[in-house]
Amino acid sequence: MRRKVIMHVGPTNSGKTHNALRALAAARSGCYAGPLRLLAHEIADRLNNGQIIPLGAELKSDVEVDVNTNLDVGAAPVVTSSGDGRYSRPCNLITGELRIMVEPSTGLMSSTIEMMNFTRYYDVAVIDEIQMIADPGRGSSWSYAVLGVRAKELHLCGEESAVPIIEAMLKDIGDELIVNRYERLTPLVVADKSLQGDLSTIQPGDCIVAFSRSAILDLKDKVEQMTGLRAAVVYGRLPPEVRNTQAALFNDPNSGYDVLVGSDAIGMGLNLKIKRMVFHSMHKFNGIKELPLSISQTKQIAGRAGRYGLHGDSNSGGVVTTLLEADLPLLRETMAKAAPSLPRAFIRSNEDIQGKLYDQLPSGTSLKTLFEAERCLAKISKPYELETVDTLAIGYELMDTMGKVLPLADRLGLVQMPLPQRDPRVAHFARNLAAAMRATGTARLQDLVQDTDMFSSLVEVLDHSESEKPILFADEHLQCLESLDKALSAYAWLSYRNNVVFPDQEVNAILKEKTEKAIEICLVSLSKLEEDSQAKAFSIKRGTKLAKKVKRGAAAKRGGAAKRGSARSGKVKV
Repeated sequence: MRRKVIMHVGPTNSGKTHNALRALAAARSGCYAGPLRLLAHEIADRLNNGQIIPLGAELKSDVEVDVNTNLDVGAAPVVTSSGDGRYSRPCNLITGELRIMVEPSTGLMSSTIEMMNFTRYYDVAVIDEIQMIADPGRGSSWSYAVLGVRAKELHLCGEESAVPIIEAMLKDIGDELIVNRYERLTPLVVADKSLQGDLSTIQPGDCIVAFSRSAILDLKDKVEQMTGLRAAVVYGRLPPEVRNTQAALFNDPNSGYDVLVGSDAIGMGLNLKIKRMVFHSMHKFNGIKELPLSISQTKQIAGRAGRYGLHGDSNSGGVVTTLLEADLPLLRETMAKAAPSLPRAFIRSNEDIQGKLYDQLPSGTSLKTLFEAERCLAKISKPYELETVDTLAIGYELMDTMGKVLPLADRLGLVQMPLPQRDPRVAHFARNLAAAMRATGTARLQDLVQDTDMFSSLVEVLDHSESEKPILFADEHLQCLESLDKALSAYAWLSYRNNVVFPDQEVNAILKEKTEKAIEICLVSLSKLEEDSQAKAFSIKRGTKLAKKVKRGAAAKRGGAAKRGSARSGKVKV
């Protein structure tokens, strides 16, 4: 089929997704695919509730626009805070860890990019953050989505830098390509001077960006001590749900949280009322050495300041600066440049090709060796490049230690499970998982987590919170809980693909909810400030009281299904 491909490109805060979402809302059949499950969840919720005004419907100026959306829809009244039944569309949600089937045969689906369905035909498909096609870890999913989705009309939303590579990819396919360009809706200026290293000059509405977890938590502590302002935090190891909660605390003027300290995780998928963005450093460690931030990284982060419609005056704009004076010239120089075109689109071969190659290799060849052989033998033409082996290192190790417990095709598929590369606790969890499968053919959650320091931290934090005792060693507990969340996310991912081998899906969901609440409790406990009544209303109530609610029995809350799940798992308890 010859598709009509429409690119919507522009900087952060340009409203580049609104036309694509309206086309989706008007389509008889369609799908949305993006990088984050929270974005996929929001799309599904808003379509189900009639909160996206479809293409062809009148955009009325008197509708109540929802400024709290995480979607870059700009000035047009496209996403509303109250739904309109006329526009309500059943939409299913599929992510690596969650399935919500509103109507099995409905025409609309929202998903993370890895879960996109290539067997269905759609009238409209929307692929968000198209510039991630050049990401070494996940880019191949965007490549396959662009090349493989069966849609009459395909909308690609993202940065201008992706246009040349999409043109090259579509050149030999015969698709029609239209490029719509958008400009930023509010001004963004680089400040005349830095903070000159003085954190006491941090003001309400500021966001400080740093690039390591330790730096972020250290900055939170220093800002709170030096300014008396409470700081919310957002960084990559936090669960998306907790990041969303921290963003909501920062955005709410009555929460008592006036400052945000975050990593580059703030650059995507979060709606933030940032007035001034402060770079802690203009360099980031890439795993080998410190490198200057790229133009794209800098602009993606800086562009979060002064989002349209969030600060009353729609033209108030945003300000960006640095903590140190020495970094300001580099920031000013980088912001003045256009981002270069993406150098490549990553791809990976499918399981059929890998299986045929594996049959030609010596018996017992490891999956890591298979992928290395594939890289040596493959002939790839521009603009494509095979994804790197290193990004899947833990997955190779896990599947190789399983031997022939699972068929080769299953092992090749499970290599893609989401496991952080440099987390020793999660790596230990993965090794225990492989050992359990070798021994019994199944992996029970109780056996994997019960005797770990991750689980001990969960028990201790919830126990102390319920009894209103102070949480000692909150940072150490927080690290363990972050690892536990990653391990539970991996188990959820596996269980949706094989619930016979990984049967404890329901118990896993209960533990994950408890872990998220315990993480929120630890974040509150890290602050040395005395909480005022407003902060208590938004943090202690959200932390301690939610912990009590969870501990009263998530099994009862979820009903008989959860009880049966607890029984099957050997009753993992908190």
